[in-house]
Amino acid sequence: MTSSLADILCGIPHDLKGSGHVPVSGIAYDSRRVRKGNAFFCVCGLESDGHDFAQAAVDRGASAIVCERWLDFPGADGIPQAKVPDARSALALAAANFYGSPSEKLALIGVTGTNGKTTTTYLIEHMLNACGITCGVIGTCGARVDGYELESAHTTPESADLERLLAQMLELGAQASALEVSSHALEMGRVRNVHFAITAFTNLTQDHLDFHKDMESYYQAKKHLFSDEFPATRVISTFGDAGRRLARECEEAGDRVVRVGPHPSDDLRLIERKQVGADAELELRALDGSALRLTHPLVGMFNTENVMVALASALVAGADLGQAAASLADASSPPGRMQRVKVAPEMDFAAFVDYAHTPDAIEKAIEAAREVSQGNVHIVFGCEGDRDKGKRALMLEAALGADHVHLTNDNAHSERVMDILSEVMACMPKGAADALGSKVKMIPDRKRAIKQAVYSASPGDVILVCGRGHETVMEFGRDRVHFDDAEEIRYHMLMLAVDEGREVREAR
Repeated sequence: MTSSLADILCGIPHDLKGSGHVPVSGIAYDSRRVRKGNAFFCVCGLESDGHDFAQAAVDRGASAIVCERWLDFPGADGIPQAKVPDARSALALAAANFYGSPSEKLALIGVTGTNGKTTTTYLIEHMLNACGITCGVIGTCGARVDGYELESAHTTPESADLERLLAQMLELGAQASALEVSSHALEMGRVRNVHFAITAFTNLTQDHLDFHKDMESYYQAKKHLFSDEFPATRVISTFGDAGRRLARECEEAGDRVVRVGPHPSDDLRLIERKQVGADAELELRALDGSALRLTHPLVGMFNTENVMVALASALVAGADLGQAAASLADASSPPGRMQRVKVAPEMDFAAFVDYAHTPDAIEKAIEAAREVSQGNVHIVFGCEGDRDKGKRALMLEAALGADHVHLTNDNAHSERVMDILSEVMACMPKGAADALGSKVKMIPDRKRAIKQAVYSASPGDVILVCGRGHETVMEFGRDRVHFDDAEEIRYHMLMLAVDEGREVREAR
C-alpha cells in the first residue's frame, strides 16, 4: 500500500516544506518501528517528545516528517516536513486517509467502562459469529478475526495501529468488530476519526484516578465516546448510577439509546436470574417486548450484566435474537476473566483467575465465588505500584469480604514491594486489626501466596487469584519476569495431588 504525503494529509491543516508528492509507504509514530518510505509523526506523549526522535526516524528510512515545529538536523533539508497544530490528531486523520477509513465499512462496536470491557467484546464476537456475521475483536487480550491473530498493543491501540488492524480485518472478511475503548485512549485521541455504529457502556467504579484525578473527570472521559464526535446507537447498562446518568444525558441529546438493566423502563430487562450449578439461567424481556429465556456459563452477576450489554449490542448490529441467545450456552470467559483452573485429578475445591484490580471488581468476584462455593472463599491479591493510591484502602476493604485474604505483590513498577504491602496493611480498619490478624496474611512472594491458598483450601472452598488475569509478565522497576497466575495455580494444585498421593498419569 503506497500513497503520497499530500494524500495522507488531505483535510489536515498544515504548512509544508519540500514536496508533497513524496511517496509514503506507511504511517509511523515510533522511530524504532519506522520502515523505509514511512511518514514519521512527531507525537508528544506523556513521557517523551517525538520531535526528539525525528533524526532516528530519518536514519531508518522515513520519507517525510509530520511535526508541530520545524526541525533542523543533519539531512533534514532533504526530507519534506509538514507542520501541523497537533501531531496526534493529524496521525489519526492521516492513518484513516492512508488505510481508506476502514471503520466506515465495518459495524464497529466500541465498548467502554471500568470493568467488563474484555468479556463484553468477546461475547459480542461470539454471538455475531454464531449468527453468520464475521466479527473481529480488539482489546486487552489482543486482536483477532476469523481465527487469525493480529499484532496489537494496548487495550485500545494507537490510532495508526487501530486503522491498520481494522483494514486487516476487512481484508480477512470481517463485517463487524468489537473494540475495547479505554478512558486513556479517549483522552489521548486514539479513536479520533473512527466511525462507530454502536457505543456501549458497562459500568464506572474507582480506577485510574492517578490519571483522571477524580471520579467526575473519569466519567467525563468515558462520556466522550457518547458525544457528538462519535454519533452511534448507545447501548448502556443501567445497573449502576453512572449508567443511568449517561443514558439520561444521551436521551436528552437526542441519541438512540438502548437501556440494559433490571428496571421497567429498560429496553433489555432482566426479570429473573437463577444460578443452577455452574450455569446462570436468565429470564429477560427482549428489545421487541417478547419474553426470552437463556442460559450462560459465566460465573457471577457482573457477568450477567456483561452478557446483557453484549446481547443488546449484537442485536443492534443485526444478530438474530434466537441464534444469539442460544449461542450463549457455550460461550466462554476470555483469558483471566473468572477463568476456572482445572487439573487432573479433579480437586475438591475450585480455583479461578480474575483480572479484578479495582475495589468494585474484587467485591463482585468474591460475590461470584460465593455462588459456586460450598465452603470458604480465599483471595490472593495485591495493589499495583505507581497507580491510584486512593483505592488501596478500598481494595483491602473489598478483599475482607473473603474468608481468607492473602495480600501479596502485584506489578510494583517503581515502588518497593514492602512499602506497598505495608501501606495496604496500614489501611486495616481501626480496632479490627487484632480480630482480622488471622484472616489477612501478608506474603510478598506471589508464588508462595498462591501456594498457601491452594494448600489451605478445604473441600468446597473457592480460591480467587486477582489482579493480573491473562498477564504473563510481572514488573519490578526496570526488571520484568515471567509470571502466569493460572500456571502457578495449576502447578501447586498438581503438587498438592502428588503430596496427597492422588497424582494421575494417563498413558499416551
